Amino acid sequence: MRVGILGGGQLGWMTILEGRKLGFEFFVLDPDPKSPASKISERWFPPDRVEEFIKTCDVITYEFEHIHQEVLEKVYDLTTPSLNVLETKRSRIREKEFYRKRDYPTAEFTTASWKDLREKVRNFGLPCVVKSESLGYDGKGQYRVYYLEDVEDILKNHTEGEKFLIERFVDFSFEFSLIGVRDQKGNSKLYPLTVNHHEGGILLYNQTRSFSIKEAEDIVLSLMEDLDLVGLLAVEFFYTWNGKVLINEFAPRPHNTGHYSLDACYTSQFENLLRAICGLPLGSTRLKLPSGMVNILGLSLEDIDLSSLLSLEGTKLYWYGKDKKPRRKMGHINITASTEQELEERLEKIVNLLYSHEPS
Repeated sequence: MRVGILGGGQLGWMTILEGRKLGFEFFVLDPDPKSPASKISERWFPPDRVEEFIKTCDVITYEFEHIHQEVLEKVYDLTTPSLNVLETKRSRIREKEFYRKRDYPTAEFTTASWKDLREKVRNFGLPCVVKSESLGYDGKGQYRVYYLEDVEDILKNHTEGEKFLIERFVDFSFEFSLIGVRDQKGNSKLYPLTVNHHEGGILLYNQTRSFSIKEAEDIVLSLMEDLDLVGLLAVEFFYTWNGKVLINEFAPRPHNTGHYSLDACYTSQFENLLRAICGLPLGSTRLKLPSGMVNILGLSLEDIDLSSLLSLEGTKLYWYGKDKKPRRKMGHINITASTEQELEERLEKIVNLLYSHEPS
């Protein structure tokens, strides 16, 4: 099987590493030949050679939403999950309207243009969260607004003509994720719930938990059906203090909150993506041991006490080989333990070893 991947980041890199075990070949379309996935693929293609890339592949998937429009137009009917799903995700406004139209629970919201953002925020009420319509990941284009004057800073960072999503500020107890996988025959499986801890809009670490939330499980299964999705769907939720489940956002691809599955589940999210899109039986999503993941943000290998980190039982390092930039995801550490209490203790040690101060 010859698998094409749109995007050359770490999600594609881990997909390739997992797919090698299945005997697959991989081809990457990305502007950067030195990106993590590009470097280990059978062949790298720049975007201006998309037609040649298409002819090389038996199946095409993506590891990143924000693909150039000219590329999308050429691969539109060839990609799994379908680009209809991706088009919904590429706009925060379309995504939220999708939830509202199908009566999925999400935070109250409205929309605004650059010109009327201040007025819309005033009428909507404070505090609120303002998000740019596109290019929203790792906290980018997302602003908490406590005072009307905060809108001026948002307008300075964006250009006239842009659109915005305005959401009601949610006072939640915790954030969690569920990842589902669905094959070509409509068979679905869910991965264990993870509780997520963010820092400045970027996931810092997460951990599996022994409890389940049936409402959220039903939502993920229903979303995959409504989207007619073949592949992975990661859904991030808020759990409010009064016991409500609200969808924050979804991603139709491998997800940062599922990295733990590489070492803690019988079949990782990356392998199950490939099984789903290539017509193979889905693998077990069962959890072997309590597990978690810590992102390495803005640190080089020289910044890390690797010996101390790897001396902790159950730790495993994944290094993406990127150039160091502030708050950039440079790698992650997976951790397993025999109990949830032991897992929490190890996660705390790892976070302290990496970040004696705030993440770079």
